[in-house]
Parts: sequence; structure tokens; C-alpha cells
Amino acid sequence: MFKTDHSFDQDLGRHIKLGEIIWNTKSIPKTNLFSYTNPDFPFINTHWLFEVIAYFGQTIGLQAFLALKIIIILTSVWLTLKIIPKENRVLLLPIGFIFLHVLRERAELRPEIFSFLFTALTLYILTSFLPASQKLQRGERKQESILYRSRIKYGMTLLFLLPPIQLIWINTHIYFFAGLTLQAIFLLALIRQNFRSHMDVGKVKTLALVLGLSVAASLINPNGTAGVLYPLNVTKNYGYTIVENQTMFFLESINFRDPNFLFVRMAILIIVLSLIVGFIRKKLTILSIMLSCLGLALALLNVRSFPYLVFLSLPAVLANFGQISHDRSIFVRIISPVLLLATILLLFESIFYLNGNYYRYKDEDNQPVLAFIEGGRKAMDFVIKNNLEGPIFNNFDIGSYISYRSYPKLKVFVDGRPEAFPKEFFANTYIPVQYDYNKFKQLEEKLGIQTVIFSHTDQTPWGTNFLQQIVKDTDWKLVFIDDFVTVFIKETVAVEKNLNPINLAALSAGNYQFASHASYLRLGYFLLKTQNTASGAMFLQKALQIFPDSPISNSLMSSLTGQSQIFW
Repeated sequence: MFKTDHSFDQDLGRHIKLGEIIWNTKSIPKTNLFSYTNPDFPFINTHWLFEVIAYFGQTIGLQAFLALKIIIILTSVWLTLKIIPKENRVLLLPIGFIFLHVLRERAELRPEIFSFLFTALTLYILTSFLPASQKLQRGERKQESILYRSRIKYGMTLLFLLPPIQLIWINTHIYFFAGLTLQAIFLLALIRQNFRSHMDVGKVKTLALVLGLSVAASLINPNGTAGVLYPLNVTKNYGYTIVENQTMFFLESINFRDPNFLFVRMAILIIVLSLIVGFIRKKLTILSIMLSCLGLALALLNVRSFPYLVFLSLPAVLANFGQISHDRSIFVRIISPVLLLATILLLFESIFYLNGNYYRYKDEDNQPVLAFIEGGRKAMDFVIKNNLEGPIFNNFDIGSYISYRSYPKLKVFVDGRPEAFPKEFFANTYIPVQYDYNKFKQLEEKLGIQTVIFSHTDQTPWGTNFLQQIVKDTDWKLVFIDDFVTVFIKETVAVEKNLNPINLAALSAGNYQFASHASYLRLGYFLLKTQNTASGAMFLQKALQIFPDSPISNSLMSSLTGQSQIFW
């Protein structure tokens, strides 16, 4: 969490701009107002409240907003750990060390951090509502009875906070359904318990009432019933594949690499093992089984749901294992070495993060500082300074940032919301015009495209092909390039505005002053992909001057020189 944040390169800028529009107009846009290609296409905004918060967060200062993100995530983790009984915490360090790694996947400033908080808070409230221990037996001390009744009263009071939490949640992030699901799971567990022991019918009725109120509260959103059902329908119009919505196994099948996948696999194995051990030791409860499986199911559903292994499955896994034996010999022979190893790994990894080596060896430009990185800032500064006109053509990755910096003057061709565009648009227009440059030329003439703003970090095959073609097109002149974005304008516009075209073959690393080797690496890789080998090699050499152990830079250089090398 304590690192540079790339949220502006995703959706944060668009969220801030929408928050500004919502606050100023006192209405929530229900059509795609940022795009000139599909301005009337309807979509459901499930995070409008976050956008208003983001708008005001920007006004108080982006650094403070980043601090708020850290507070929210840490509070979410604290609430999750707080519900774990002391007798189940012996294995918390080694198991938590593995599970908490999956949070790295989603540690940026996004609407979902509020889902983390509300999930943890809902689970904490529901756990507090259940008896902290079995019903007191006759003959127990009076003060224990008083303490028990105090806990019951505390849990009952907290329980009625769930409907207002649900009201905020559904207007903040699409994962509001997790709150309703948790309430339903606890209600089922209570009903089963009541059938077996007739413990407390009143608790069942109370939780059923709160669940009903929470469902009613969920209907209070700009889209009513459609908003509540939206999680079931959101992907029906998805015409564009984004990484966060894919399964880990699909991404691995297309050679997508992510170190977090290792920890997800380990977490899955631990969940399965805990269920087996819990079954053997007769420690399983219907509640721990359902919570273990819910977090697991969400994580298997898509990458963006990895954190729910922490917020749902982790407490349940420790409950499945149950209380570890107090036998000193077992503790010394087995538990102590495991705890020691986890402690050493935690300390080593903390140092590895805080000195920045983790990011360098991953060839990333992150740093262990609280700051935003706006990859498109310099490009948009250039566009605005030179008063470049639309219509523009842009790729999916940069669209949201363009809207943040230039709406309403410039409307985008596309932005980072598959749900805000008809799926036919991606299938019939966006992707084909990048694969087939002749189709782009037809589109250029039809729409009168004047400017192309395209992030060259786009790794899609169609994006790569488009960039390889447009750099050869004499009608278009490259007038700006940095480590993230390229800007092309028509030749006539370049002459009119007296902007000198950039010759990629003669591009020099000496003209740039990047702080990170990763920036030179990105530019070098783009130059190689566009057949500018000499200049590309120069940028790779500069990257290696800054960080000689760069895995990707070394690999690319070895492929250029024909040398076979192994890098650890």
C-alpha cells in the first residue's frame, strides 16, 4: 500500500470528473457523455457516491486522499483480524502472511476499497451478533451472565447498522451484493442452529428483519431494481476483455504472469486443507464452511476478487483448523519453526519493499512513497498547450485520463468502461480498425479524425499492430512521445501549428530525464516493436546503466545481440 499509485492511469481521473459533474448538476449521468462515438448509450453507474467522494478528496489534496486509502484498507484488515478468537490465532502469522499477499493485486485507489471496508464491517457486526460463547449454563457466576448479556446487547445494536451500511454500499461499489450474501449466510446458520437446539428464535427473526431492511435499502439507488440486479447483468454487454475480470487460470493460459497468482494458489490449498482438517477434528461449522467457500469462489471468479480471500476466507480458515494443541513438544517441534520462518520472511520482504528493490526487479517504476503517477500527464499537457483539436482517436487504456484532463472540449473515442459502450462497438469498430489499417483510414475519413492519442504500453495485439502501421503512415506525424503515450496529428495540422515531427529512428535517450530505468525500458520496447532497433537498443542500454539487473532489459538486449543469458 505504501507505494506510488497508478490509479490515474486506470479510472481515478474519470471518477473525479464525474464526481464534479454530479455535484455541480445535482444529477447522475445515465448515458456515456464522455464519448462522441456512443454519447447516448445508457449505462448504470454503481459507484457515483465514490466519484463525489473522489472529487472532494481532490480538493482537500491528493496526498490526503492516498492516506485515506491506506486508512480504509488497514481498517478493513484490522476488523477482519479482530473477529478471529484468540485461541485460533496461533497460525495467524504464517497463514496471514500468505493470504495478505493477495491484497497487492488491488491496493490502488479504486471504489472497491469501500467494498473491502463494508465487507469487513458487515462480517464484524454479524459475528458480534452471534453469541460469543455457548449459552450460559445454570450455576455460572453472575458477572459472566452480565458480560454475556452485555455482548448480546452490543451485537444487537450493531446489527441495525447494516441497512444504512448497505444503502451507502450500493451507491459506492458494485460488490454490495457481498453484504446481502453475508447476511443470508448468517441467517441460514442461525436457522440451522435453531432447528438443532431451539436456542433463540428471536435472533432468527431479528436477523431476518435486518436482511429485509437491507434489501429495501439497496433499492434506494438511482436505478432501483435494475441497480440491485446489475451484478448479474453487467458482463452481458461486455465487448472488451480486461484483465481484472478474467480468471487466474485463463490469464495463465495466455502466458500472463503475475506473482500474486502463486499466493492465490497457496491460499486455495490452505482453504482446502483447513476444510479437511476441520472435518477430521470435527471443528467445521456451516458458517465457516460457507465463508471459506464464498471467498474461494469469488477469487476463482476473477482477479479483482482476490482480496475476498482475506476478508471472507481467512477468519473461516483459522476457525476450521481450530485451537492448536497446547502440548509443548508439538509447539516446539512444529509450530515454533513455522512461526520463526514466517517472521523472517516478513522482515526480509518488508526490507525488500521499502528499499524499492521489489519494484526494480519487477521492472516497475513504483517507489515506496505516497504519490500519484499520472502516466498521461505530459502528453495531455502537450495536447492542451498546443490546442490540438478533435475528433480524436484513442485506445481503451488512456481514454479515462483524456476525459479527466480535457472534457468537455475533447470527447473520447473510447474509455476504460466496457459497460458504457455497446459490445458491437468493440467487435465491429474498435478492434477491427486497429487490426486492419485500411479500416482505420476509412474511419479517419468518415469521422474526420484530427488527433491520435495512444498509450504505447498497450499490450493487445491489435494495439501493437495499429502503432506499427501508423508510424509508417505519411499522413500522420508523431509530435509527442514519452514513456507512456504517443500523440499523432495530421501532417497539415503539424505544418499549421509549426510542430516538428519526431523521427523514431533518431530518437535519443539523452533527450529524456527519467528517474526510473523502467521508463527507458518501456520506450525502448516500443521502439523495438516499431522496427527502430538502433534507437531501441540505446534506450535499453540506458535502462541497464541505471539498473544493470533489469530482467526484461537484459533479456531484450540478449535477444538483440544473439547471446543466451540467464537472469535470476
